[in-house]
Amino acid sequence: MQKFRSLRVVLVNMPVPEIEDDRRQPPGGLVSMATYASQLGYEIALHDLSGIFLPTKDLCDLLPAADVYGFSMYTVTHQDTLALVAELRRQYPQAVFIAGGPHASALPAEVAPHFDFVVCGEGEYALVDLLRCIEQGQLDQMHKIIHATPIQDLESLPFPDFYRFSAIASYTRRLNGIPTISLDSSRGCNFRCRFCNSRVVERGEWRMRSAESVASEVFWHCEHDWHAVRFNDDNFLADRQRALRICELLRPLSIHFRIFGRAETLDQELCDALATAGCVHIGVGIESLSPSILARMGKATRVSRIREGVHAARLAGIAVRGFFICGYPGETNQTIAESIDALGNLALDEAVVYPCIPYPGTDLFARPEQYGITWIDPDYSKFVQIGVHRSAGFVMRTNTFGPDDVRAWHTQYMRAFDNFGIGWSSERGIAI
Repeated sequence: MQKFRSLRVVLVNMPVPEIEDDRRQPPGGLVSMATYASQLGYEIALHDLSGIFLPTKDLCDLLPAADVYGFSMYTVTHQDTLALVAELRRQYPQAVFIAGGPHASALPAEVAPHFDFVVCGEGEYALVDLLRCIEQGQLDQMHKIIHATPIQDLESLPFPDFYRFSAIASYTRRLNGIPTISLDSSRGCNFRCRFCNSRVVERGEWRMRSAESVASEVFWHCEHDWHAVRFNDDNFLADRQRALRICELLRPLSIHFRIFGRAETLDQELCDALATAGCVHIGVGIESLSPSILARMGKATRVSRIREGVHAARLAGIAVRGFFICGYPGETNQTIAESIDALGNLALDEAVVYPCIPYPGTDLFARPEQYGITWIDPDYSKFVQIGVHRSAGFVMRTNTFGPDDVRAWHTQYMRAFDNFGIGWSSERGIAI
């Protein structure tokens, strides 16, 4: 195996033409890997191809020659990624190709024939280990499929350097019209919702950064003239005391921010603290207002508790967006009607609904027969929750309903949002 004196490494984020705007924010995972590896002396370039909808050959021409190419793969970008990798291999046959990201983590054996290595899980340490082996000509000592251990000490990683590794001002994310930077204050999730596509990276249990570390990162961006933050965490409120401490530290900065959390964790004291710290928007995964469907999903909550949490946020002056799923196995016309009937008493500002999609890595995909699933569309490009013009992918059939039923339920939800005066997703301009 050839030894490289100075590795040239290119990390690639693929475009997603199936969605309305694939350039909301930089690819944070790739930026974090690039920042960590560069601090150890590696020559890293990150090429975000989002928003560039060109034929494969033209995309290939946008990427420089390199010794190592790393791709973050999502299910919807599966085919386009493989096509670009094949073209790059023709041009640079000596290069090493690495796959990572949710799709590669979920289906490593399926992805592996097209790459030299597949990294399952968090990539910072795994990428550096691979680069060291490449430098030393010891690739034969590495397994082709690498299962990365979730990083426990997140504060051992440097803050992702968006200023160096992304054209940060070119992204479209906004909060009340203010350009917004997206950060992670924690990783993982302790819940095990059966539909959740956030679990496909298998990042393990919830791991947090300290409130002081989070505030320090936000302050760093404030010094770069950012005044709005989107916290990407699946559940920003997983640790109540940490959340309250973050609020205490952020309050003097006079910023606006938005979070995601579980509705049942919201109470008036917490919501008031969030609001006084600058939180103006909360996204909550409601999924359904049918108790039987919530139980099937493994949501472990009650409709009454969801309602109380949303009410507390609204009283504090925080806008709330609810996320709904239709067509989970066991769904019926009755459960849809039950959920929509309860929707009117929820007082949401915004909502979005998408069909249940059995993403690779979820229990639905791994054990379809246990859920009565009889067919999953093999075309991964259709695995889109929210596409152009409110479109979505209807990619599953069960022994009691098919794609046409789910499409009808999807339409019923959207009509209900209109009837109850609930805005669709970001169309009200609160949080984009």
